[in-house]
Amino acid sequence: MPESAQTQALVVLDPAHVPAARELAAAHGVELHEVPRRGIEPVTTVTLVLMGAATAVGALQHALEQRKGGQVIDLRPGAPRALYRTPDVVYGTVVVLAADGTVTVEVKEPDGMFGKVISVLPNLLSAGGNGTDQVSATVTARFGADVEVRPAAGRPARDGEA
Repeated sequence: MPESAQTQALVVLDPAHVPAARELAAAHGVELHEVPRRGIEPVTTVTLVLMGAATAVGALQHALEQRKGGQVIDLRPGAPRALYRTPDVVYGTVVVLAADGTVTVEVKEPDGMFGKVISVLPNLLSAGGNGTDQVSATVTARFGADVEVRPAAGRPARDGEA
C-alpha cells in the first residue's frame, strides 16, 4: 500500500478519552469524526471514525490502544468488574487479582500479542474459568512461548510456572 493511501478505522473509547484522542488525531494529521448515537441506551462509550493516511491512522490507533493501559482480571468474590483496562497498569501487562493473591502475566509484544491474549479472556471467564491456575494454563496453552506466566510474589511456583 503506498504511503499516501487513505484509510478509515473505527475506535471505541470512553467518553473521557475523546479530548485526548482529538489532540492525538490533530498531531498525526488524522481526521476524527464521532459516530452519532442512536437509541436510548446509556452512553458508556463513544465510537469514532479515523480517516487519513494509512500509517497515520495505524499510529493513532496504536497510541489510543496504549493509552487504555493494561488488562486487569479480578477474580475476587464480589469484585465490581471482572475484566477491565486501566492506565494504572502498563500497556502489555495483564494483572490477575485472585482471592489468594495477585499474579502478573508478562506479555511480550510480538505481532500484537497483548491484544491477542486479552481477546481470549472474556471467553475463558464466561466459560467458567474462575481460578488463577485456569487462566494461566489457558493463556500458556493458547500462546505457548510467546507469553511468560509467573506466580504472585510470595506464592510458590506450581508445575509449569516460571
